[in-house]
Amino acid sequence: PCRDPVDLFLSMCNYQEVEFTCKSDFNEEVEKCLNHNKRFNRKELTHPNINLKCFRSPSKLRDYLDYMGERLQKKELLDEYIHRDSNDSRNKTKECLWRADYSYRSRLVQYLTSDTNKYSEYFQFCNECLKSENNLFLI
Repeated sequence: PCRDPVDLFLSMCNYQEVEFTCKSDFNEEVEKCLNHNKRFNRKELTHPNINLKCFRSPSKLRDYLDYMGERLQKKELLDEYIHRDSNDSRNKTKECLWRADYSYRSRLVQYLTSDTNKYSEYFQFCNECLKSENNLFLI
């Protein structure tokens, strides 16, 4: 799944319980939000038997589940599923980034996607993949 950089970033802030306040010098707050969260490594996914696909999330999540439902074998569940929230719900109306001007959001996205950021690989992959034939739902 490829998420919008601003939405993903604010979700990470929420998970770390950091209130992003839209200071003009945002580097310190950004690093607090991104602390201990690097799960995407493109090198580990480069393998002859792995053909990476992508889709825009969350808008295409139902399409993805339908797509995979046709390809994966259904398995019997031996126990009842118990949902465990990993992140508290966000109140987007209180998140300053949605009210910030375009140039501020643009500067933050540029920072998040820059080569010096630990998330640059994820955003670069998504940027390339969503424009390619590997996008599952290219329309």
